Amino acid sequence: MSTLESRIHAAVSRVRDQWRGTRFIDGLEPGPQGTAALLDVARIYRANRLEIGRMRLLSGRAVAGLFFDPSLRTHTSMEVATGRLGAHFVHLQGGQGTWGMEFADNVVMNGTAAEHIREAAPVLSTYADVLAVRAFPKGPNRDETVIRGFAAHAGAPLMNLESALSHPCQGLADQLTLCDLGGGSFKGRKVCLTWAPHPKPLPQAVPLSVLRAAVLGGADLHIANPEGFDLDPEEVERARSFCGDTGARLTLTRDPDAAAQGALAVYAKGWGGNSHEEHADRVAGLGHWTVGDARMESATAFLHCLPVRRNVIVTDSVLDGPKSRVIPQAANREPVQAAVLLSWML
Repeated sequence: MSTLESRIHAAVSRVRDQWRGTRFIDGLEPGPQGTAALLDVARIYRANRLEIGRMRLLSGRAVAGLFFDPSLRTHTSMEVATGRLGAHFVHLQGGQGTWGMEFADNVVMNGTAAEHIREAAPVLSTYADVLAVRAFPKGPNRDETVIRGFAAHAGAPLMNLESALSHPCQGLADQLTLCDLGGGSFKGRKVCLTWAPHPKPLPQAVPLSVLRAAVLGGADLHIANPEGFDLDPEEVERARSFCGDTGARLTLTRDPDAAAQGALAVYAKGWGGNSHEEHADRVAGLGHWTVGDARMESATAFLHCLPVRRNVIVTDSVLDGPKSRVIPQAANREPVQAAVLLSWML
């Protein structure tokens, strides 16, 4: 066994010492120590990915990716990470080339859905070593029907590739990015998560995952949003419960400039508020929440999960300027997802 392979095995062993779960649904499952161990695996992978690609560490393994909604970064980074590790990636588009799927129990299936989750998830689990599912809400923001159905019925480990309330791989990549910006750690550093205008009332999966990531890493997190656009209070309190263990602090404010002042990173994201019906009218009067040069003046870096609406979420001058880190942030998706796969399959 090479020195690099020994390092990988040792790093994965440290993850398993802290986390032996088989569900990565909201990103909180590994806890602070397990998350830190996953990031160590990701750093080894990122620094040595071409050599790791020649090792084929997961040869013979398979990952089934089920995408019920569009994807660019998530699909590509998952397939590349899986292939580089030597495993086979099966891409399935829900309802397109697969049977339509039913998730409700005690239903008479005489409509368009031909496949029930109670059979689909167990069957896929016999073929693939890991299931990875992406499904946006079709109704209210808290609609987690699809990912919960897979979590209940899949025998294989399950990775959430974004649902109504969670995007844990994005959150893990954001932690790695913040660590890079902080010279290895962002514990105690000020991080700003700011609402920004978007024409659609987007789900809160990404901002809630940023919240969880910041809390797990011990940040001094300031969340700025207009009245009526508060993050889900139940999820905020779940994340806050980790603050005592990590030393994180959480400040909620209506002042985006104060939140951004002196921040290690300003992370902008649009999300829906309490009333989706009035979203367009509300957003029309909130153009001053767009992140521009003045808001970034004393901040170190600008972050966004992408795709981003230029000159709506953020101005061209910020997005194309020297403080933007959105490309390396997106690149970090591959190593963190590889780290989770290695922790389950190596």
